[in-house]
Amino acid sequence: MNLETQHEPIQDVPSLSVVMVREDLEGIPRFAMPEGYSVRWYEPGDKVHWMRIHLECEGYGALRPDLFWEQYGRDESVLAERVAFVCDGDGIPVSTNTAWMNDWRGERWGRIHWVATSREAQGKGSGKPLMTVVCERLRELGHDKAYLTTNVTRVRAIALYAAFGFKAVWETEEQREVWEGLIKRMKEIGRDVEVAI
Repeated sequence: MNLETQHEPIQDVPSLSVVMVREDLEGIPRFAMPEGYSVRWYEPGDKVHWMRIHLECEGYGALRPDLFWEQYGRDESVLAERVAFVCDGDGIPVSTNTAWMNDWRGERWGRIHWVATSREAQGKGSGKPLMTVVCERLRELGHDKAYLTTNVTRVRAIALYAAFGFKAVWETEEQREVWEGLIKRMKEIGRDVEVAI
């Protein structure tokens, strides 16, 4: 498998879900939203936008119609404080990120969850500002640490998470081997990922 980055392809990395952690939410990097974009929180009916953004970003071809409800439940007051959208100048959501929560390793953690940007909005500078907003929201909601899962094929996303202080962590030998290879190759293209001890 070839992974395209802005610099060069990273080859022969298997598709594998991996974990990154940030053990505190102090000192979150701050980035301003680029001109023409704004952030808002979930409003009734936004499931349609969330599904569209993920389909456009990932090219899944199809997502289960109830995936949004399966992931988040139906309590719209919770959704309104945790699911963020970046909107373009016309007010159309083009990116999403969620300040979620889960039990992980026997503790309650904040979670960066289901991050996606539609293809036409990729590379326009909204990813870092949205991460700022979502990490700050996790803190506001009482979380002092956060984790996320991603796929090693999402090189740009991993670079974004690393820029926000998220570090690689592994739970299996296979994940360790993949992370070590990915970290080495990312360093070769000027992208650093630290390892959580």
